Amino acid sequence: MNPLRSLVNGRVEAQVAVASRLQYGDGVFETIAIQNGQPLLWPEHGRRLAAGAASLGLDAVDPALLGAEAEGLAAGLSLAILKVVLVRGAAGRGYRPAAAPTDRLLSVWPWPSRTRFEEGAPVFWCRTQLARQPLLAGLKHLNRLEQVLAQREFADPYWEGLMQDTQGWVIEGTMTNLFVVERGALATPLLDQAGVAGVMRERVVMRARELGIAVHFDRLTKSRVVEADEVFLCNSIIGVRPVLDLGRGPRRRGPVTAMIEEALRRGGDAVVL
Repeated sequence: MNPLRSLVNGRVEAQVAVASRLQYGDGVFETIAIQNGQPLLWPEHGRRLAAGAASLGLDAVDPALLGAEAEGLAAGLSLAILKVVLVRGAAGRGYRPAAAPTDRLLSVWPWPSRTRFEEGAPVFWCRTQLARQPLLAGLKHLNRLEQVLAQREFADPYWEGLMQDTQGWVIEGTMTNLFVVERGALATPLLDQAGVAGVMRERVVMRARELGIAVHFDRLTKSRVVEADEVFLCNSIIGVRPVLDLGRGPRRRGPVTAMIEEALRRGGDAVVL
């Protein structure tokens, strides 16, 4: 599949240099929903890109320039996906980075076709574990090999796989953040050692607190997730998706999950199909 539109450092049809530090995963990225010609939650995505780039020591990118490029690519599209990559500029070979302007790679992709999992999904417990590395915890960096290996473990009828770290704590899905509902309150894994702190995760926390729902950041065991009253996953493309099967029989869509979904829709945080 080819992108619908793309820019490399502001140029159409430009190519990435063979010496690009993409080969080391030396950068950060965001995946953003486009609806009605607008990249949703762009300020939040832009801030996370800037924070992630700063954590890795990449040269700063002008946020106004990046925002203009993102909005230009999104213009006129009713529904699509925008991927924005910031990668350390290449200046020779080898692991040691040299001073070079950060490369900007923006591409637009077709919206995925709707699946039978729109109303909820069965999930798979992956064997692949997430390494614990506090320097990278929370960042959406370019090295996604753990997720690639995990996704190789499952296929239909599973839509997503849940991942634990090397100490057995449940961290996230391969492409989603995780929430459980316990006695009317939300709990989501601490991401201080591993995992990606997603923009939609942040939005769910904000909307829940506006609704008066308590939110806890905690260490979650597999048994605690399985035994929770409700479980849902989220990211910037799917919004919120209930988990209706954790391997111990079907579940029903829960009332707290439904309240969060509605709050996201009212706030314009998630795509409305």
